[in-house]
Amino acid sequence: MAHHVKGKLIAVIGDEDTCVGFLLGGIGEMNRNRQPNFFVVTKNTAVGEIEDTFRKFLKRDDIDILLISQTVDLLSSSFYRTSFQQVA
Repeated sequence: MAHHVKGKLIAVIGDEDTCVGFLLGGIGEMNRNRQPNFFVVTKNTAVGEIEDTFRKFLKRDDIDILLISQTVDLLSSSFYRTSFQQVA
């Protein structure tokens, strides 16, 4: 018998253009808790909000790849370096 195995997701933290591009490509999903696998960052988005989303995406077991656009990376690159060292 064939077993249905659900694939893992790509999550995106990025500016509006990056997120829309990936959503048009079909990566948009909601988990059981109605949490999306993308987060749009604008000039008014607090760094703390980006960091919280980053942590939430890392903890989700349905996400295997986390894409962070360069614009967002420049906002809080020191946070990401610290977080990746803790994960590794």
